[in-house]
Amino acid sequence: MQHPVQYIPVETPGGEVVGYVWADYAAGTLEWTQRAASGADGYRLGQEWAAKVAETRERGLPLAGALTELARAAGTGPPVDVCGAEAVEELARTVTEADDRRLLAQLDHGNAEAWQELADAYAALTDDDRDVRWGGGEKNANGAIQMAYPLYSRPLWRVVAALWGIGAVTPEHRLSASADPTVPPRGRLRPADAVRAATLLAAGERISEGTVDEAVRSGLFDAMVVALLAWHAAQASAS
Repeated sequence: MQHPVQYIPVETPGGEVVGYVWADYAAGTLEWTQRAASGADGYRLGQEWAAKVAETRERGLPLAGALTELARAAGTGPPVDVCGAEAVEELARTVTEADDRRLLAQLDHGNAEAWQELADAYAALTDDDRDVRWGGGEKNANGAIQMAYPLYSRPLWRVVAALWGIGAVTPEHRLSASADPTVPPRGRLRPADAVRAATLLAAGERISEGTVDEAVRSGLFDAMVVALLAWHAAQASAS
């Protein structure tokens, strides 16, 4: 008996799953779902496959035949049976160990000067440095109210700037790909999540002012730096 939904995974040449082509036989649709945690190259390949699926859909092939044809193009095995579209969507949301390894590979462990700068900048921070004040909010002569904006201290921003030097801010983590990392209720932030947090803080601040302030207040800022420095120390001990 044919299952209501079948899918095939699409991978990069290196084996990273970037998304899934799936057929819903009850609805009569052929769809593409991008993996949320795919890297920069995977995202670009996913866009190509989104177009390929759309083109195949427009040709009006029977669903089973279309999926088999795309499976050959992807170089995968036969379609996988699942009970519904929700199962494919859940697969697309899953973050794997390979995703974590890809992010950790962006860290420049060998740049001792950059890591020392992060450690020194963080050690020099005071409570006053962490206290982010806000400017703006005033009404000008035309009656328009200026948008509020954070006033970060130089020592605090020194830490944020140091994240770029160690490679923790990377396009391999797409900000729209997954939920923002949070401080775990127990234990230390995982190193890969620290890279996600660093990218959120340094790159996300350009999109949404106040991102760093929120991270400082929630504890994510400190958890991120501690996790990154601990990872670097562990790598040094292992080498």
